[in-house]
Formats: sequence, C-alpha cells, structure tokens
Amino acid sequence: MKTGVYIRKITVEGLWNVSDLVWELTPEVNILAGNNGSGKSTILRCLSDMFTQGSISPSHRGRLRRLVVEFTDDTTVSSEEPFDPSSYRISVVNTFDTTLQESEAIYKLSDGTVATYLDWELYKLQNRYLAYQLEVGKAVIAAFFFVRASSEIYTGTERKSLFFDTLDALLKPTGKRVDRDSDMLQFETPYGMTIRPHQLSSGEKQALIILTNVLIQSGREYIMVMDEPEISLHFDWQRRLIEDIRRLNPKLQLIVATHSPAVVMNGWTDRVTEIGDLIRPRSEDDGPKKKDGPENPIRTK
Repeated sequence: MKTGVYIRKITVEGLWNVSDLVWELTPEVNILAGNNGSGKSTILRCLSDMFTQGSISPSHRGRLRRLVVEFTDDTTVSSEEPFDPSSYRISVVNTFDTTLQESEAIYKLSDGTVATYLDWELYKLQNRYLAYQLEVGKAVIAAFFFVRASSEIYTGTERKSLFFDTLDALLKPTGKRVDRDSDMLQFETPYGMTIRPHQLSSGEKQALIILTNVLIQSGREYIMVMDEPEISLHFDWQRRLIEDIRRLNPKLQLIVATHSPAVVMNGWTDRVTEIGDLIRPRSEDDGPKKKDGPENPIRTK
C-alpha cells in the first residue's frame, strides 16, 4: 500500500452534464460546503465509490461524466478506468443510519445485534478492533524483546488511552464509560450494566464508528472521506469532531462535506471551500449536453 501519499486535486467533469470543477486539496483538513442540491455530496459519494469498489456505482454514475483524482506522488486515477483501491490508504466512513434491506439474514448472522447500517458497520469494526489490539500487543512485545526505546511502546498504548479518554468525555453526560478491560468494544453504565455498541444511541454509534476507524489506522498516513458526519451528533460533538480525529491521527488527510457550521468552529473556517466557487459552466468544446430525460437525473446533493 502507498504510504505518505495524499490527494492533491479532484477534478469533476460534467456534473449533471452542465458544470465542471477543480478542487485543490491540502494534506490536512479539507471541507466542502454548499447549499442542498449543490453537488457536494454527489462528489464525495462518487469519490467514496471509487475507493471502496474501484469504480462509481450505477446509481451515481449518471450524475457526472468523469471524476479524476490526482495524488501527491503524481499518480492519477479516473472513474473511467477501474482500478484497485487497496493500493491507497483511504478510509471511507458512512454514518447515515438506514434500515438494511438484507436485515433478516444479517440479523441471524450477528445474533440479533444488527438491524441498521450503523449496527452493521459496528459489527464489522469489532473484528478490525480486535486485529488492532493484536497489532498493538505484538508491537509492545517486539519493543521489549529488541530493547527498543520506551517511546515506541508508549506511542501505541498512549493512542489507545487517548481513544478511551475521548469516548469517555463524549459519553460523560450519560454516565457511560468504555470498558477498558474488555478486548471487545463495550461500555459500562452508571447502573452497573454492560452494554454493546448496538445498544448505543445513533449519535453515540456515529462517534464510535468515526473514532474507531481513526484509531485502527495506528497513526499512519491515511486519507479519510466523510459525507455529512454531523448527522445525529450533538452540537458540542460536532464542534470538537475534527480536533478529536486529528489528535488520534495527526497524519490523517480529512475530506469532508458538511452543512454544519459547528464542525468548522474550532479554527477550521479557513479550510472550508464553497462548491459554488469551484464550479464553472462546461464549454462547448466539452461535448454535447444531454437533454432532460431519464438519463439526466434530477439534481440531488
């Protein structure tokens, strides 16, 4: 997998067959804002498709003609040419909570713990969290065995403690705390009960999904793509979201579309790009525009 590589530029051609845009990115925080129906979510969802399945899904393909992503190592990928997304360290986080169409089969598979999309994401994250625990444990043993600097041991355990502390701070108003002695993600209530992630509220599940995805990156150079991560999050949680993410992994390139002013309140307003400032009409040389009809979908986000 490529390391130390970030997205430098995103080019969209033929957004709804009428507009083009070029978005220059920084290696740190990049926030795309705009009105409903302006196209920001369409762009991020197409970007997410490319880096989860190597191409744009049929449901999104008609919304733009071509999406090109340029990286800092001078490589380029395009929506017109399928590629292997595993070559890049990119995490796509979706926190929209919808009922799963295949919920009956997944419900049985997960012993009744999965009913919504967030539940399914948490179910899959449990295995990845266990793998992360194993990775940290092996690193600590190797550091002791080879008599490495104590700072190497401290880094892994410090990040995990910071993850627990961050979750505890978010959950403090409800009295819940992370069960730090468990190998699984689970929580203690002020009433002496232990609850699993699927028993949390939608906002709590959302925060847990986002922060766990950041934790298991183990501080490596990474790219994270999120569309409207503020959905269901309390105002104070929205306000501290970027700060919490970057404390867990300061090497993360964050690419976000949002409607919420709270997300950028803590010093990120200079990282906001209005999609209206990027869009330009397509020129006549860009090719014929499609007429309104079944192949020219109604504008959505």
